Amino acid sequence: MLNKISVFSIIKDHVATLKSSRTGKIYYPDIILFFIIPAITSGVMISLGVLLNDGLVNALITSLSIFSALLFNLLLLVYDISEKNQDQKQTTDQVEIRKNIQRRELLREIYVNVSFSILTSTITVVILLTYFLKPISCNFWVINLCSLQWLLASVCYYFSVQFLLTLFMVLKRIYRLLAKAFD
Repeated sequence: MLNKISVFSIIKDHVATLKSSRTGKIYYPDIILFFIIPAITSGVMISLGVLLNDGLVNALITSLSIFSALLFNLLLLVYDISEKNQDQKQTTDQVEIRKNIQRRELLREIYVNVSFSILTSTITVVILLTYFLKPISCNFWVINLCSLQWLLASVCYYFSVQFLLTLFMVLKRIYRLLAKAFD
């Protein structure tokens, strides 16, 4: 039942794209950049006492929603490009075969990274919408709801930074793909 909505394969595939192009193994500086740096940034923001305000929440929801729609279109574009590459005539030239394999791998990585970006933006929008549900009183039984707001802000900062970094990676990969096409 939960297999229909499970996103673990998107996360696993995204982490698998963070590999060294030379060795093909996970590149730990990328893991640090995409998972540890957002956590540090989030922690710094919270330790500085920077909470989200309604204007920032509205701006983030709007921009992330627009980016998600554009990223869905990019997914379709990547799919269309990969289908066109598959339809091209088969060649026996080893250099062309290698270029086609590299192009398909780059397209697959872009597809996975865009899917991950859509996932992080969707999670962030849901968290931001939850953030609007501010309690009238901080105390609810033994739970301090005001500290929950800090937690939601921290998670929102984490995913926002992660989204931005992944978006930059997608931009660079799209640039590389198109730059090779123009050469």
